[in-house]
Amino acid sequence: MPQHPQSVTFTATLSPVEGPMIHHVIIVPQEVSATFRKEKGAVRVLCSVEGKEEFPCALNPRGEEYVIMASKQLIRKHRLNEGVPFSVSVRSDLNDGLELPEEFVEVLNQDEYASQCFEALLPGLKRSLLYYIRSAKSTDTRIKRSLQIAEKAKTRQLYSQKNKD
Repeated sequence: MPQHPQSVTFTATLSPVEGPMIHHVIIVPQEVSATFRKEKGAVRVLCSVEGKEEFPCALNPRGEEYVIMASKQLIRKHRLNEGVPFSVSVRSDLNDGLELPEEFVEVLNQDEYASQCFEALLPGLKRSLLYYIRSAKSTDTRIKRSLQIAEKAKTRQLYSQKNKD
């Protein structure tokens, strides 16, 4: 198992953003974002708010700074409020946000072609599909979703695959 790098912890506040999609961000101090950046663009990290369970996210460029998008779900779960400081820890995501649920691993182990088709997808689509599987509460639902995604990947029924034809 790969060794995970040390976390970097900083104090942040929730910052409002004007726009239809994202309403709040967590501004990452420049010295923290510089630790993780290798080139331009977003950097995948694992994040923890107030020492609670880690979740995959990205350090996204926004002007001269980097931010973490704060979803309504994240704000509600951690009871974050504008102007109230909280601690954030980030560390490199060695899996690039692509940690496979065990149910999906089993499906791919049993179907080589589905595994090849999944590997050919773009990382962002993979992350979305894996999130969809992981978000199911029951094992049975995660298995069902895993089988559905494998079948759609093989028959080129995923949205991005349809647009390539």
